[in-house]
Amino acid sequence: MPPESNFKFDVFISYSSEDEEWVRGELLKRIEKAELKAFIDYRDFERGAPSIEECMRAVVECRKTLLILTPNYVASGWGAIENIMLQTLDPANRDRRTIPLLKADCQKPLRLAALTHIDFKDGADHDLAWRQLLTSLGKPPEQEAPSEPQREEWFLAHPYPMPANFTGRSNERELLNEWLYKDLTHPLLIVRALGGFGKSALVRHWLTHDVRPDAWPRVVWWSFYENDAGFDNFMVKTLGYLNGGQFASADKEGVKKLLQSLRKPGTLLVLDGFERVLRAFGDLNAAHESDEARDDRNGFDCISPLAKLFLSHIAPQSQIRAKILITTQLRPHVVEAKGGGLLAGTREMEVQQLPAADAVAFFHAQGIRGTPTEIETACVQYGYHPLSLRLLAGDIVADFQQPGDIAAANRFDVNPRLIERQHHVLEAVCVNLIPSQRSLLGLIACSRGRVEYKILKKLNEDKVRFDADLRELISCGLLQFHKKEQQFDLHPIVRRYVYDRLAAHTRASAHSRMRAYFATMPMTDKVTRQEDLAPVIELFHHTCCTGQFDEAFALFRERLYEPLYLQLGTSQLCIDLLRALFPEGEDHAPRLKDISAQAWTLAMLANAYSRNGQPRRAVSLFQLSIDLDQKLPQGESTLALGLTNLASSAQVPIGNLRAAEENLRRAIQLGREIRDELCEADAHRELGRLLAYLGADAESDFEFQNSLAVFEKENETQPHGVVWAYRGLSELLRYRVRPGYRHPAIASFSRALELADQFAHAFYPLASDYVRAHWLLGAAHRVADQTKKADHHLHEALERCRRINLVEFEADILIDLARLRASTGEVDEAQRLAEEALLITERSGYVLQGADAHLELAKLARGRKDKATALVHAQQAITLATCDGPPHYTYKAAYVEAEALLKKLG
Repeated sequence: MPPESNFKFDVFISYSSEDEEWVRGELLKRIEKAELKAFIDYRDFERGAPSIEECMRAVVECRKTLLILTPNYVASGWGAIENIMLQTLDPANRDRRTIPLLKADCQKPLRLAALTHIDFKDGADHDLAWRQLLTSLGKPPEQEAPSEPQREEWFLAHPYPMPANFTGRSNERELLNEWLYKDLTHPLLIVRALGGFGKSALVRHWLTHDVRPDAWPRVVWWSFYENDAGFDNFMVKTLGYLNGGQFASADKEGVKKLLQSLRKPGTLLVLDGFERVLRAFGDLNAAHESDEARDDRNGFDCISPLAKLFLSHIAPQSQIRAKILITTQLRPHVVEAKGGGLLAGTREMEVQQLPAADAVAFFHAQGIRGTPTEIETACVQYGYHPLSLRLLAGDIVADFQQPGDIAAANRFDVNPRLIERQHHVLEAVCVNLIPSQRSLLGLIACSRGRVEYKILKKLNEDKVRFDADLRELISCGLLQFHKKEQQFDLHPIVRRYVYDRLAAHTRASAHSRMRAYFATMPMTDKVTRQEDLAPVIELFHHTCCTGQFDEAFALFRERLYEPLYLQLGTSQLCIDLLRALFPEGEDHAPRLKDISAQAWTLAMLANAYSRNGQPRRAVSLFQLSIDLDQKLPQGESTLALGLTNLASSAQVPIGNLRAAEENLRRAIQLGREIRDELCEADAHRELGRLLAYLGADAESDFEFQNSLAVFEKENETQPHGVVWAYRGLSELLRYRVRPGYRHPAIASFSRALELADQFAHAFYPLASDYVRAHWLLGAAHRVADQTKKADHHLHEALERCRRINLVEFEADILIDLARLRASTGEVDEAQRLAEEALLITERSGYVLQGADAHLELAKLARGRKDKATALVHAQQAITLATCDGPPHYTYKAAYVEAEALLKKLG
């Protein structure tokens, strides 16, 4: 394949001549309008050359090939030749060279069925489809700024370039409305946050969409970010607007007149970017001053005495009936009371990170494909910082390899560009800090998360200024204080900025001191929430940062594995922590001396990835772990466990059923050879589940019985409960294949839930066991037409699942909820749930769950008499359910259902 820069064309359009009207018309025009170079047969094939050679030239010389899928295309022999040639160059489509565009419902060829298409069917969201298409071709569409409602009676002195796809912020907008319409005691509101948090966009959107002109006929929007927009100019222009064109001078008398004009109700002043009126941002030479000169400066003081006079007189004057809103990165000192807090009449709202749901909605609006869990995982490392997310979204839509796919986020780090674009923000704030404040900020930056007051006080070097420094760092927005817990924290952007600028010896000293401190802290024996493990997590973090990886491994295995992974089920946190043991990357073994420790760490990371919806990523890690186990003397037990985990956690979900069976039978044999009954029983249990999927009912029952006998004898409550859940699952699967089969025994799942409770009382609750038990119990109640109980258990399962992002169960729960909604006539909700489940299966590569999701969508389409769509989904269901092929290695329940549905559809 030629390098990216050597392609002669951007896209080859492969289509049927019977669909040429739309392809040569709207499609080609939109592609070329986006300045993409298209290759199309009627225009670009060389005259006289053999068509098959021109097809070959097209797929080789074009970066992407767009397949226009219609019934005509599927029936076309030339279309098949073209996409087969392309798939020869990129069989797994890892380079995303093949882009299916579904123009009309059709039965996709098997080789294309697994590829996610762009939906251009009639009735689809074509605006979203065009965004996704152009993004996937590497040319994201221009983002147009949203139009604002016209407010001719208002004085919007400066335009504001609203970013496209402003999303959410409902809580903040409600607070702004509450202050504007109901708060009679605070005429002044300060909206504060560091740069990039979107405070200006929030306030502008609120102003133009939520503020009613009938209640507020006089509004001023003034931006101090504009040239020649100083406070003096603001006074003159605002007084002219409020007093019907009668201008006043910028002096104390002018301030007095402005305050008098604010005694009238119905006036709202919005002063955007007020930090530009403060000395920290007003002095262009601030970044170049010496530390000595800087220490004497007060960056939070107003440059203009008139600005200081204006603010100092707003709050105390009870006659003020207007409202004044200030957006700023720094709180002006003039509004602070001497004894602490704010002046009477002043209120403050700090703009926080973008809520997770808003971030997901924003990425989808940008045309980015991905599940909510995938998008949230990408956003976490940026602390849901709006500007960071906008930069990240821009990188993703312009990515060469996976344009518009959230998976591309792993290749980007927008922090350096964020700092470069906003050096005036953090630098201007940090440059005004005195040495003791910088030292304290650096100490906090070295921590992984929140730090308690008492810890900082003990480790901080300057005891005299400690409290004062904390207050100053909070006041300037760098430091966040959580009052209830008495803890201090930094936003990830601030943490990264400060940490990267610490000298190496300063950083090493801070990590060593914090490690020594946390090593002496008593650790809680009873864990009920993640916060209980904060000291151990901090100790692990500082141990890794000081290069003591073997000690960190021991700490994780002894103190974090059970509570984090088993009890709380926080697989993403486990991934984040364990990756610190791989300084050379996950393609290499962790930096540990002991081979058995390396193998355990690889297997643990693989299990965490599998739970987190990344089973394909887990396969290679499991295999590396197994390779190491085979090198160990007397490593048969860990090898058997590794084979069981590989099969059950990774291979079964992605449909590698033949390999999974081979590995499980090998694990059973190893368990017998070393006489490890529990190890053997684990493999029997997982083999029983696999055989249930294959429809081998008698063999499945036999394996479950073997497993149960051991767990009952050894009094192993937890694995015993899992077997009961799997036995019930096998009954659910049988019921699907044979509708006349008795209703699945609810008692099996009730027993699983009962055993989960027993284990919880004796030790601790296992999150995954409760999710599994509630899901399957809900499914059983649904089959038994016990709608209320089904609804209760399925929602309980979904809530528990999403609380810890346990992706491995989420699609299954959504599918059963879709079935429940369909049974009660809520077909629109059923459709939404099934589509949400399908997206998860496509993103995570779940084959069995994907077959079930397509089945439900096929049934829903048939119910609304959309035969074409039903056929497409039924065919995709049977394709996925085929797995490693009939007769022995298909997902039988889905395969039989899909086969029967296809017959009904003709």
